[in-house]
Amino acid sequence: MPQVVTLGDINVDIIASILRYPSPGGDGLAERVEVHSGGSAANTATVLANFGVDVGIIGRVGRDAFAEQALAHLAEAGVDLSCIQRDDEFITGLMFIPVTPDGERTMFGYRGANPRLESALLDERYIAQTDVFHLSGYALLAEPQRSAARRAVEMAHRAGVAISLDVGLEAAARATEEVKTLLPLVDLIFPNRAEAKHLTGNSDMREAVKALSGYGIKTVALKLGKQGCTVGSEGAIFSVPTFAVKVQDTTGAGDSFDAGFILGWLWGLGPRESAILANALGALAASAVGTGDALPGPKKARALLQGCLSDPAWRNWTGEIGRVLDYLDCMAPHSHRNLAGVPVC
Repeated sequence: MPQVVTLGDINVDIIASILRYPSPGGDGLAERVEVHSGGSAANTATVLANFGVDVGIIGRVGRDAFAEQALAHLAEAGVDLSCIQRDDEFITGLMFIPVTPDGERTMFGYRGANPRLESALLDERYIAQTDVFHLSGYALLAEPQRSAARRAVEMAHRAGVAISLDVGLEAAARATEEVKTLLPLVDLIFPNRAEAKHLTGNSDMREAVKALSGYGIKTVALKLGKQGCTVGSEGAIFSVPTFAVKVQDTTGAGDSFDAGFILGWLWGLGPRESAILANALGALAASAVGTGDALPGPKKARALLQGCLSDPAWRNWTGEIGRVLDYLDCMAPHSHRNLAGVPVC
């Protein structure tokens, strides 16, 4: 059984690089277009697989060429697809993502088969025997996927599985109360600034972290983009700076951040080390165009962190960076793993 199971959308992303948005009714021409597999849960699963984690995904796709492309990317990364549902009526989710020169992306999408995930087809044993169950909040937007997501969380909670949640802006804004009902069951939560404000009513991010921690969540990792992240864990609140990279496309950056924190959890790293790894993976994802093959792996993470050891801006974090590097060094082909899949030097 997988170490991590994710549940959420599986999409194909059409990513268009544009100079500027046209005025209403105008024309906008792309300088470059790329097609990648995507979806928040799929992206997080892919990054985890890149780091050697045995990971599976629960989702629903159509019977079309988009599905074959998305599933092929996941399978190539090593993601288990045994719990994928197929839809005979709706196409696979399709996202159109224009990206401006500052790397910021805006998403227009059709969720297609994703919201039609059926709870009756969930495999409780598959969920109950994993170490971490990761939910994308977009699964809470519509039925029957909402009920399936809720049921899967309850299965994981009954089995004592750690539960992580990527909130998602649409879920935070449109399914606020549904998200809040799940928070007492969640161990790790990964909101951004806007999502945290929707859930707590706080504009002050440290106060938002405190409010979310009040639900009993063990670790709150608040994603702040160019400002890094603010983390509440074990009664302490701290901030971690961002990594200096040339931002090309922020698609998948938050999903990669999630994967970094989940990796830290699996490896038994402390919250500070986990936050360093999460920020690094988020930065690496933002420095490449698209998702799929562009998502980060251990080689790029090691290079980025190694370069920071001699950077005065990171002098207060060298201990944490060194400990993360110790684990990444164990990702080499000659290294060993214990029965839980954790690297052992």
